Amino acid sequence: MFPCNERRHAGTVVFLLLGFLSPVVSGSSLRRLSFPKSRVAHRLKRPRMEGLRSQVKVQDEENNLSRRKALGGFLSMPLLLASLDSRKTARADSGNSMQVYFGAGCFWHIQHEFIDQEKRSLGRDGLRLTSLTGYAGGKSIGEKGRVCYHNMRQVGDYGRLGHAEVVQMTIPEPMLKDFATRYFNLFVKYDLPGITIVDRADPQDKGPEYRSLLGLPGGIHSSSFPIIKDAAKEVLGDSWKLVEGQGNEPDTLLKKTIYVMDSEKFPFHVAEMYHQFHNDFQSPPYGKEYNHLRDTFRERGVISETGCPEGMI
Repeated sequence: MFPCNERRHAGTVVFLLLGFLSPVVSGSSLRRLSFPKSRVAHRLKRPRMEGLRSQVKVQDEENNLSRRKALGGFLSMPLLLASLDSRKTARADSGNSMQVYFGAGCFWHIQHEFIDQEKRSLGRDGLRLTSLTGYAGGKSIGEKGRVCYHNMRQVGDYGRLGHAEVVQMTIPEPMLKDFATRYFNLFVKYDLPGITIVDRADPQDKGPEYRSLLGLPGGIHSSSFPIIKDAAKEVLGDSWKLVEGQGNEPDTLLKKTIYVMDSEKFPFHVAEMYHQFHNDFQSPPYGKEYNHLRDTFRERGVISETGCPEGMI
């Protein structure tokens, strides 16, 4: 739960708090002391008895104070644990960053998955979130550099240009394994009569626009590619292939293939605003808080009109 140093620190805190509950000398043990009954001896011992009674009183007061401190310490333990957890996620969201994109079918549910991953792994929220829907993997771009969703005006149609739906995010390089693992876990198992298939979550969407691909700087030649490869093997096994992308690839459905794109050669093109933070068509609504991120991002200038039609028309 904690890094080693913090785990030792937390154990020390608990040990010390428990120590406060065990007084070194109890008042009851001092009251059991016996004294001579001789009057002379009683007079001689009276100052010492009074001193001991004072010591008992002081010790009892210290014990009560220690118990209050211990109780306060235990009550504040959840705050301590929350603080340690927030420091852990803050460290995770530091260091050199990189941009990567992932695609596997419709990008609406993919965006929701990676927004959740940013929150869990990096402790991000609000405007600190970076996962946006878009298009990548095509060899061409439209007029004025536009890459757009299907529209009746045929303006920069991403399918015609050879692109697929993807989601891009900016993450610390050490967290690539976590995000790649989340991506490979998006491929689900289908138990069909006589056969079991593992593929994207929405196989009813067919065509090159929905092919499985991922992109990072350098592609398969990146120093980070072995991390991607290891994550794929851990989740999907040896039967899946990670293939260098050349652009405009066909659909990958039932082929156990994921194309790895060099994002410097095949860059990300952000999608229209109406495709951001959208509910998925085959899942329950993601909630108003999630959907409202679109307005927040637009108001702060994080997303804006791309020059593409904001709708099918």
